[in-house]
Amino acid sequence: MSIRLELFKDKTLINQIPKEPGVYIIKSQEEEILYIGKAKNLKNRLKTYLRYENLDIFKSSMIQEAYFVEIIVVKTELEALLLESNLIKEHRPPYNVVLRDDKSYPYLRISLSEKYPRLFIARRIKNKKDFYFGPVTPADSLKKLIKLLKSSYKIAQKNDKSCQGAKSPCIYYQMGKCSAPCVGYISKEKYMEMINEIKSILSNPKPLKEQLNKKLQILIEQEKFEEAIEIRDRLKAIEILENKQTVSEIHGGFLDVIVFERKDIVICAYIINIRFSNIVGNRSYFFYDNELNSETKESFIMQYYTSGQVIPDIILVDELDNKETIENALSNLGKTISVTIPRKGQKRSLIEMAKKNAQLALETHTKNLHSNLEIFSSIKAIFNTKKTPYTIDVVDISHTGFENIVGCVIRYSINGFDKSMYRKYALKNSKYEPDAMEETLIRHKQLLLKGYKKLPDIVLVDGGIIQTKIAKRIFSNQTVIGIAKEKTDKTANRSLGDVDDTIYFNEEKKDVDRKILNFFQRLRDEAHRFAISYHRSKREKHTISSILDRVEFIGPKRKKALFDKFKTIENIQKASVEEIATIKGITLKMAEAIKEKLNSNQI
Repeated sequence: MSIRLELFKDKTLINQIPKEPGVYIIKSQEEEILYIGKAKNLKNRLKTYLRYENLDIFKSSMIQEAYFVEIIVVKTELEALLLESNLIKEHRPPYNVVLRDDKSYPYLRISLSEKYPRLFIARRIKNKKDFYFGPVTPADSLKKLIKLLKSSYKIAQKNDKSCQGAKSPCIYYQMGKCSAPCVGYISKEKYMEMINEIKSILSNPKPLKEQLNKKLQILIEQEKFEEAIEIRDRLKAIEILENKQTVSEIHGGFLDVIVFERKDIVICAYIINIRFSNIVGNRSYFFYDNELNSETKESFIMQYYTSGQVIPDIILVDELDNKETIENALSNLGKTISVTIPRKGQKRSLIEMAKKNAQLALETHTKNLHSNLEIFSSIKAIFNTKKTPYTIDVVDISHTGFENIVGCVIRYSINGFDKSMYRKYALKNSKYEPDAMEETLIRHKQLLLKGYKKLPDIVLVDGGIIQTKIAKRIFSNQTVIGIAKEKTDKTANRSLGDVDDTIYFNEEKKDVDRKILNFFQRLRDEAHRFAISYHRSKREKHTISSILDRVEFIGPKRKKALFDKFKTIENIQKASVEEIATIKGITLKMAEAIKEKLNSNQI
């Protein structure tokens, strides 16, 4: 059963909403999905949105845009939870508790789905047949761990497709980095024994550590030093895992600890990841509401585990009204789990540790939030916006002599810089800065609309009256502000602090106080940093391309492969012949010729 009502235009329509479980979708008049929620009682829940005095500042902002509500009635609360989770994952509404902490946390992945499994870093759980360990933070520790495991076990470096039909081992075998299972230099059974030993190191390293220490001593006594080095590397890999904080009384299994803390309107969800008695990672997420209830917790937990995270055997939580709902919902994802609310012992100590860390994270976040709220409130007053703005998109153009022109956009929200919303545009149809600004703005708006992303409340452009007029024509419903750099001897100066940049609004200069000016300068400089970084990378590739065009037998495909792997001409010059020859389509002889020409005066 589905109902669509203009509830926020006519409040009396609330009487047409049933007192049953289901999902509600709040939309703007332009059909933009603003919020998706679930409720045990749809009528009672939607009533809360009509009592404006009880809403937090973010929901109040949403209600100013709200027009329609669509409701979908289901039979049970479990069905509502699953439907809500799927819809949020599909549409990512701007006012939902969506996991946008701009980080993807690293896992160690063993590709058991391949004939000869490999090791590498994965940022998302993509193949259920594969083995994932983690998340492990910081990423540098994981990179070091993988490097040690690869060097000591000599496992495959290339995927099945690259190794199919091989008649002789590749360069990785010649470099001592692969045991060449593809040509039968090691049997499939022996190869899988190595893979299983790697899994043992990750899963339960203590028994294996004792065996390896004994084996190391024997090899040293027998003066078999090359084999001893391999064993030493395996022990170093175990040490990396043991350097993580150990939870001595928690034995075996995968375990996550999730707690929630609230201060004012800010809620912090804090997660600790425990893998086989070791704390391997932790993170915090923030969202906003005037109350913290069980439905909010359930919604967050479902979104977290449906966003590509490993589902553990046990989830420890502080309080949850209906833990069976979460257990049943996650079982629909193919994993039987236990949600536990510990009252005492080591597991309760983990809850208390997580709560303490959540409170500390919440304190820092709240201070930053209040600072941003103060700035955004000042912007509302100065520029007379209809509502308090919570998102600002900042646009900058970068080029050298109008070559390799790029446009970039960054987003600043109430939580700070939102890296997930940074965008780059390679501009091909623009010869001058106004044209480049127009092309960037048009493409950016199209991208946001196509991806169902929320348009910004404010567009801040690097430029004066010309740029602001262009931006206002494209973003007609948004507040558009320009910031023009101070010029000395026709040279633009960029600086935080006391540089007298000019602010433009409604095609006129606008006086702002020093605090707001410095804020806009900080945003503009971050956009400039992002744009200049992208421009330099394109310019370097163009330079490499120009040089490599003069090297015989290097065509577009090989050139692109060199770009992708080495990034800069300097890196190619520093690379060994063997490293260059690992690129598909480049033989050892070709690699030698490339090195010779790059390092000679022939280019």
